[in-house]
Amino acid sequence: MKLHHLAFVAMAALFSNNAMSLGTATIHLNGGDFIQSGWVTNTSGVGVDIVQVVYDLGTQADGIAIWEINSSTGTHSNFLTGNWYSTETWGGLTIGSGASFNFSGLDIDLIETVVPPVVTGSILGGPSSLAHASVSVFFSDGSFGTASLVQQDWTLSQDLVIGAVPEPETYAMLIAGLGLLGFAARRKQQNV
Repeated sequence: MKLHHLAFVAMAALFSNNAMSLGTATIHLNGGDFIQSGWVTNTSGVGVDIVQVVYDLGTQADGIAIWEINSSTGTHSNFLTGNWYSTETWGGLTIGSGASFNFSGLDIDLIETVVPPVVTGSILGGPSSLAHASVSVFFSDGSFGTASLVQQDWTLSQDLVIGAVPEPETYAMLIAGLGLLGFAARRKQQNV
């Protein structure tokens, strides 16, 4: 009987906290500003904050979009050369449930050639210039999610949805709880 109670407590603990409070968010990229601005809204339950947002244009290649250093307040990384980079990260955030994080100041350009590095700001991206672009959102509960851009046109607004993936520990607790329930049920059946 005690084992049955232990299994019940394990399952209750699993579903009371981590598994049911995974982060979720919606993302809007403003096509009227060449997807260089937008916002991320925390649609998670109370107590799950957005702590980091990453806007990544993906692998650098000929014909792929790239950021140029401008007035964005994020951290720039994955540099091609000089002022051009692929990843913008905003960290140290505390965006509560129902609140939004606005971003702007990005400057999108196009890689004509990676070797030698030639970048232009006067040509709009082609049909696959955003082929590997994505936005990732990280939450205070340890979960995170990534959404790939759905449109390849820099002038079309995009609305993306993030559904976070739980940490591996959550799955381990679920498996352990189910194992305990199974063990308790088998033991009870043997005692009858």
